[in-house]
Amino acid sequence: MDEGEESDDELATIRDGFVAVLLSKSTKKRIRAPWSKALIVNVYGRSMGFSFMQTKLLSLWKPAGRMDCVDLGKDFFLVHFSLKEDYSSVLRKGPWFFGDHFLSIRPWEPNINLDTANVSFVATWVRLNSLPIEYYEVEVLNEIGQAIGKVLRIDTHTALGSKGRYARLCVQIDVDKPLPTTILIGKLEQPISYEGIHKLCFSCGRVGHRKENCSYTIHEPTPPSQECIRDPPSRLSSSQDMHDIDPIGTDKNST
Repeated sequence: MDEGEESDDELATIRDGFVAVLLSKSTKKRIRAPWSKALIVNVYGRSMGFSFMQTKLLSLWKPAGRMDCVDLGKDFFLVHFSLKEDYSSVLRKGPWFFGDHFLSIRPWEPNINLDTANVSFVATWVRLNSLPIEYYEVEVLNEIGQAIGKVLRIDTHTALGSKGRYARLCVQIDVDKPLPTTILIGKLEQPISYEGIHKLCFSCGRVGHRKENCSYTIHEPTPPSQECIRDPPSRLSSSQDMHDIDPIGTDKNST
Protein backbone atom coordinates (compact mmCIF):
# COMPACT_ATOMS: atom_id res chain seq x y z
CA MET A 1 0.00 0.00 0.00
CA ASP A 2 1.40 3.40 -1.02
CA GLU A 3 2.52 5.71 1.75
CA GLY A 4 -0.09 8.41 2.37
CA GLU A 5 -2.94 6.43 0.80
CA GLU A 6 -3.67 4.02 3.63
CA SER A 7 -7.14 3.97 5.13
CA ASP A 8 -7.38 6.16 8.22
CA ASP A 9 -8.99 3.34 10.19
CA GLU A 10 -5.58 1.66 10.13
CA LEU A 11 -3.89 4.52 11.92
CA ALA A 12 -2.76 4.52 15.53
CA THR A 13 -5.07 5.21 18.47
CA ILE A 14 -6.11 8.87 18.79
CA ARG A 15 -4.29 10.77 21.53
CA ASP A 16 -6.07 12.64 24.32
CA GLY A 17 -7.29 16.05 23.23
CA PHE A 18 -7.58 15.08 19.57
CA VAL A 19 -10.66 14.47 17.42
CA ALA A 20 -10.52 12.62 14.13
CA VAL A 21 -12.10 12.36 10.70
CA LEU A 22 -11.50 8.97 9.11
CA LEU A 23 -11.15 8.83 5.33
CA SER A 24 -11.01 5.67 3.27
CA LYS A 25 -8.23 4.97 0.81
CA SER A 26 -10.63 5.41 -2.11
CA THR A 27 -11.73 8.81 -0.81
CA LYS A 28 -8.15 9.97 -0.45
CA LYS A 29 -7.34 8.81 -3.95
CA ARG A 30 -10.38 10.64 -5.35
CA ILE A 31 -9.74 13.99 -3.66
CA ARG A 32 -6.03 13.94 -4.53
CA ALA A 33 -6.41 13.00 -8.19
CA PRO A 34 -7.34 16.52 -9.42
CA TRP A 35 -4.13 17.94 -7.95
CA SER A 36 -1.77 15.50 -9.64
CA LYS A 37 -1.20 18.15 -12.33
CA ALA A 38 -0.48 20.99 -9.90
CA LEU A 39 2.69 22.84 -8.94
CA ILE A 40 3.56 24.94 -5.90
CA VAL A 41 5.41 28.07 -6.98
CA ASN A 42 7.14 30.96 -5.25
CA VAL A 43 9.34 33.78 -6.50
CA TYR A 44 12.53 33.33 -4.55
CA GLY A 45 13.30 36.41 -2.46
CA ARG A 46 10.41 38.55 -3.67
CA SER A 47 6.73 39.03 -2.79
CA MET A 48 4.12 38.89 -5.56
CA GLY A 49 0.44 39.81 -5.59
CA PHE A 50 -2.05 37.19 -6.74
CA SER A 51 -3.31 38.95 -9.89
CA PHE A 52 0.18 39.91 -11.03
CA MET A 53 1.47 36.40 -10.39
CA GLN A 54 -1.32 34.73 -12.35
CA THR A 55 -0.96 37.13 -15.30
CA LYS A 56 2.82 36.74 -15.33
CA LEU A 57 2.67 32.94 -15.26
CA LEU A 58 0.13 32.84 -18.09
CA SER A 59 2.40 35.06 -20.17
CA LEU A 60 5.52 33.09 -19.26
CA TRP A 61 4.18 29.55 -19.70
CA LYS A 62 1.49 30.07 -22.37
CA PRO A 63 -0.47 26.90 -21.50
CA ALA A 64 -2.57 25.29 -24.23
CA GLY A 65 -5.29 24.39 -21.72
CA ARG A 66 -6.76 26.02 -18.66
CA MET A 67 -4.46 27.15 -15.84
CA ASP A 68 -5.80 28.17 -12.43
CA CYS A 69 -3.93 29.75 -9.51
CA VAL A 70 -4.70 29.47 -5.81
CA ASP A 71 -3.12 31.83 -3.27
CA LEU A 72 -1.73 29.63 -0.46
CA GLY A 73 -0.35 32.52 1.58
CA LYS A 74 3.25 33.19 2.61
CA ASP A 75 3.98 34.18 -1.05
CA PHE A 76 3.23 30.66 -2.30
CA PHE A 77 0.77 29.81 -5.07
CA LEU A 78 -0.73 26.55 -6.26
CA VAL A 79 -0.93 26.34 -10.06
CA HIS A 80 -3.28 23.72 -11.49
CA PHE A 81 -3.25 22.66 -15.14
CA SER A 82 -6.12 21.01 -16.98
CA LEU A 83 -3.68 19.36 -19.40
CA LYS A 84 -0.89 17.02 -18.36
CA GLU A 85 1.13 18.34 -21.32
CA ASP A 86 1.20 21.86 -19.85
CA TYR A 87 2.27 20.54 -16.45
CA SER A 88 5.06 18.50 -18.03
CA SER A 89 6.15 21.38 -20.25
CA VAL A 90 6.70 23.71 -17.29
CA LEU A 91 8.90 21.14 -15.57
CA ARG A 92 10.71 20.22 -18.76
CA LYS A 93 11.55 23.75 -19.89
CA GLY A 94 12.65 25.16 -16.54
CA PRO A 95 14.30 26.70 -14.67
CA TRP A 96 12.22 29.86 -14.84
CA PHE A 97 12.98 33.39 -13.69
CA PHE A 98 11.05 36.59 -12.99
CA GLY A 99 13.74 39.05 -13.99
CA ASP A 100 16.72 38.15 -11.81
CA HIS A 101 14.58 36.23 -9.32
CA PHE A 102 14.51 32.45 -9.37
CA LEU A 103 11.01 30.96 -9.67
CA SER A 104 10.80 28.14 -7.17
CA ILE A 105 8.72 25.21 -8.48
CA ARG A 106 7.84 21.94 -6.82
CA PRO A 107 5.15 19.36 -7.57
CA TRP A 108 2.13 19.36 -5.30
CA GLU A 109 2.12 16.54 -2.76
CA PRO A 110 -0.55 15.26 -0.34
CA ASN A 111 -0.90 16.79 3.13
CA ILE A 112 1.53 19.62 2.42
CA ASN A 113 1.28 22.35 5.06
CA LEU A 114 3.31 25.47 4.37
CA ASP A 115 3.46 26.24 8.10
CA THR A 116 5.39 23.05 8.79
CA ALA A 117 6.70 21.82 5.43
CA ASN A 118 10.19 22.46 4.16
CA VAL A 119 9.32 25.05 1.53
CA SER A 120 12.90 25.44 0.33
CA PHE A 121 12.58 22.41 -1.95
CA VAL A 122 12.53 23.37 -5.63
CA ALA A 123 12.62 21.50 -8.93
CA THR A 124 15.60 22.22 -11.15
CA TRP A 125 17.46 20.59 -14.01
CA VAL A 126 20.96 19.23 -13.48
CA ARG A 127 23.48 18.21 -16.10
CA LEU A 128 26.07 15.49 -15.83
CA ASN A 129 28.50 16.60 -18.50
CA SER A 130 30.45 13.88 -20.36
CA LEU A 131 28.79 11.11 -18.35
CA PRO A 132 30.14 7.79 -19.72
CA ILE A 133 27.64 6.28 -22.15
CA GLU A 134 27.18 3.01 -20.24
CA TYR A 135 25.32 4.90 -17.50
CA TYR A 136 22.59 6.03 -19.91
CA GLU A 137 20.05 3.56 -18.62
CA VAL A 138 16.85 4.74 -16.93
CA GLU A 139 17.26 2.64 -13.78
CA VAL A 140 20.89 3.70 -13.34
CA LEU A 141 20.11 7.35 -14.10
CA ASN A 142 17.41 7.27 -11.43
CA GLU A 143 19.91 5.91 -8.89
CA ILE A 144 22.41 8.62 -9.81
CA GLY A 145 19.77 11.34 -9.61
CA GLN A 146 18.44 10.15 -6.24
CA ALA A 147 21.89 10.85 -4.78
CA ILE A 148 21.33 14.52 -5.64
CA GLY A 149 17.62 14.79 -4.82
CA LYS A 150 14.23 13.32 -5.60
CA VAL A 151 14.12 12.57 -9.34
CA LEU A 152 11.05 14.14 -10.97
CA ARG A 153 11.82 13.22 -14.56
CA ILE A 154 14.58 12.29 -16.98
CA ASP A 155 15.10 14.18 -20.23
CA THR A 156 13.80 12.18 -23.22
CA HIS A 157 17.10 12.32 -25.12
CA THR A 158 18.92 11.22 -21.98
CA ALA A 159 16.55 8.29 -21.38
CA LEU A 160 16.92 7.15 -24.99
CA GLY A 161 20.69 7.64 -24.96
CA SER A 162 20.41 9.54 -28.25
CA LYS A 163 22.64 12.40 -27.09
CA GLY A 164 25.77 11.58 -25.14
CA ARG A 165 27.27 14.99 -24.42
CA TYR A 166 25.53 15.17 -21.05
CA ALA A 167 22.76 13.53 -19.03
CA ARG A 168 19.91 15.82 -17.99
CA LEU A 169 17.75 15.12 -14.94
CA CYS A 170 15.04 17.15 -13.22
CA VAL A 171 15.49 16.78 -9.46
CA GLN A 172 14.05 18.33 -6.33
CA ILE A 173 16.73 20.10 -4.30
CA ASP A 174 16.83 21.98 -1.02
CA VAL A 175 18.23 25.42 -1.80
CA ASP A 176 18.79 26.17 1.89
CA LYS A 177 21.45 23.47 2.02
CA PRO A 178 24.80 23.33 0.23
CA LEU A 179 24.36 21.80 -3.21
CA PRO A 180 26.69 18.94 -4.18
CA THR A 181 29.04 19.78 -7.04
CA THR A 182 30.38 16.27 -7.66
CA ILE A 183 28.91 12.79 -7.39
CA LEU A 184 30.99 9.65 -6.92
CA ILE A 185 29.78 6.80 -9.13
CA GLY A 186 32.01 4.05 -7.86
CA LYS A 187 35.46 5.50 -8.49
CA LEU A 188 34.23 7.94 -11.13
CA GLU A 189 34.13 11.59 -10.05
CA GLN A 190 31.24 13.08 -12.01
CA PRO A 191 30.78 16.89 -11.91
CA ILE A 192 27.26 18.25 -11.43
CA SER A 193 26.04 21.50 -12.97
CA TYR A 194 22.73 23.21 -12.21
CA GLU A 195 20.92 24.79 -15.15
CA GLY A 196 20.03 28.46 -14.92
CA ILE A 197 21.05 28.96 -11.30
CA HIS A 198 23.36 31.86 -12.04
CA LYS A 199 23.53 32.99 -8.42
CA LEU A 200 24.91 29.79 -6.97
CA CYS A 201 27.54 30.46 -4.32
CA PHE A 202 30.47 28.13 -4.89
CA SER A 203 31.72 28.84 -1.39
CA CYS A 204 28.75 27.63 0.65
CA GLY A 205 26.73 26.06 -2.17
CA ARG A 206 23.58 28.09 -1.53
CA VAL A 207 21.44 29.87 -4.10
CA GLY A 208 20.80 33.61 -3.93
CA HIS A 209 24.24 35.20 -3.80
CA ARG A 210 27.73 34.93 -5.24
CA LYS A 211 30.86 33.74 -3.48
CA GLU A 212 32.19 37.26 -2.99
CA ASN A 213 29.01 38.24 -1.12
CA CYS A 214 28.71 35.08 0.97
CA SER A 215 27.80 35.68 4.60
CA TYR A 216 27.91 31.97 5.50
CA THR A 217 31.65 31.55 4.95
CA ILE A 218 33.98 32.49 7.78
CA HIS A 219 36.78 34.53 6.26
CA GLU A 220 40.18 34.49 7.91
CA PRO A 221 41.20 38.02 8.87
CA THR A 222 44.10 39.44 6.93
CA PRO A 223 47.15 39.41 9.20
CA PRO A 224 48.51 42.87 9.91
CA SER A 225 51.68 43.82 8.11
CA GLN A 226 54.95 44.14 9.96
CA GLU A 227 54.74 47.87 9.41
CA CYS A 228 51.42 47.96 11.26
CA ILE A 229 52.58 46.05 14.30
CA ARG A 230 55.85 47.88 14.88
CA ASP A 231 56.00 50.38 17.71
CA PRO A 232 54.41 53.59 16.47
CA PRO A 233 56.68 56.62 16.38
CA SER A 234 56.18 59.04 19.20
CA ARG A 235 55.90 61.88 16.76
CA LEU A 236 54.92 62.18 13.12
CA SER A 237 56.93 64.68 11.20
CA SER A 238 54.54 65.20 8.29
CA SER A 239 51.13 64.43 6.85
CA GLN A 240 52.83 61.96 4.47
CA ASP A 241 53.89 59.87 7.50
CA MET A 242 50.25 59.64 8.56
CA HIS A 243 49.26 58.14 5.21
CA ASP A 244 51.99 55.51 5.49
CA ILE A 245 50.55 53.97 8.66
CA ASP A 246 47.27 52.00 8.61
CA PRO A 247 45.14 51.35 11.68
CA ILE A 248 45.94 47.97 13.18
CA GLY A 249 43.64 45.22 11.89
CA THR A 250 42.36 47.10 8.84
CA ASP A 251 41.90 44.86 5.79
CA LYS A 252 43.01 46.93 2.80
CA ASN A 253 41.28 44.50 0.45
CA SER A 254 37.86 44.72 2.10
CA THR A 255 35.08 46.42 0.22
